[in-house]
Amino acid sequence: MDIRINDRIVLSPGRFYAIVAPVELFLAGLNDNPVIERYTTIFISGNFSRILNGINRTSGNFEVRRAFTVHQLLTILQEEYHSIIIVEHDPTLYDDAGEVKRVVPPIMRDVSRDSIFVLYAPKMDRHFAYLADTADHLICYDDVADSKEPDIKNYSRSKKRDNGLPNSRRRCF
Repeated sequence: MDIRINDRIVLSPGRFYAIVAPVELFLAGLNDNPVIERYTTIFISGNFSRILNGINRTSGNFEVRRAFTVHQLLTILQEEYHSIIIVEHDPTLYDDAGEVKRVVPPIMRDVSRDSIFVLYAPKMDRHFAYLADTADHLICYDDVADSKEPDIKNYSRSKKRDNGLPNSRRRCF
């Protein structure tokens, strides 16, 4: 069950993907994807969503949940049974979260073992970078202004061990 978001992004089960991409590009990958309709899918957003209104899903397998606090996000993630989990990053959840935000990345990592797990944001911020640190793949589009043919960087977790990915990730910002 691989999901092709576009020609360059293919998502596989058992992986945690952190994706920074233009809203239009990400929506096109969701809306034009028949594979997503065949599997149980959940979309989780925070206090506000840039992509929720653009999602064209009528399948009974597609669920939407909102988390207004980090605690609610953790509860939703711990209850998960879906094959595909998409979390739209909301930086406002973490502003006053304190130490509890340290629990989020390991739980995201654990949940990704049994699903395709996507943490999505239209732009990088410090909270997203913190959450994405445990991701198997960090996929960033450098030029978000040109969503037709942006320069994409895909950094896998295995590269992190081999070539010092934290320095490479800074190019993604």
